[in-house]
Amino acid sequence: MSLLKEYFYNIKCDVCGCLCDNELWNVDSQGIKTIADESGWIKLGGKDYCPDCWEYDENGDIVTADGKLWDIKTRKEVK
Repeated sequence: MSLLKEYFYNIKCDVCGCLCDNELWNVDSQGIKTIADESGWIKLGGKDYCPDCWEYDENGDIVTADGKLWDIKTRKEVK
């Protein structure tokens, strides 16, 4: 018998803590990034946000559940 060690990847929302995919963990990091992009996840300021933790405001900019405002064009935080 051989003992093998495998690494699997997922993305966790930095606000609510949910996982991008609870059932399908990917063997490569790019695979889960592709799934996240296709599922409405965004990365802003080094944080990952699930679709439930961000929305567009009336100006088309992004508002995140942690109270931050992000410029839609530059993807930089508006202070």
